[in-house]
Amino acid sequence: MPGKLPRNGPLPDPTISPEIREYIKKSFSELRIATTCEGPILLPVRLSPPKPMDRRLEVEGRTLYISAVQAPRIKEIDSRMLPKCVLQKKKRC
Repeated sequence: MPGKLPRNGPLPDPTISPEIREYIKKSFSELRIATTCEGPILLPVRLSPPKPMDRRLEVEGRTLYISAVQAPRIKEIDSRMLPKCVLQKKKRC
C-alpha cells in the first residue's frame, strides 16, 4: 500500500510546458485536469466541471482546475495530458 502524501503546507505549483501554455491560451473555455483510468487528462470544464475541492491555477489569463486527487501528484503538466483526439488533429495538420 503506498504511503500517504505529506500535507505540510501548500503544494508547489506544477511546471507547465510551453506547448500546454499555448494550448490553454488558445482554448475557448476554462480547463480542468481530471482523473481517468488512464491517468490525468486535460479537458474543457463543460466535459469535466470543476469541483469545490479542486486546486485552481491562473495560466495565460485562464483558470486551470486540477482535480484534488491529482493535485498532490502532478509535478509537470505536458502534452501527455491532452486527449488523444487533440493529438490526432495535430498530426493531420
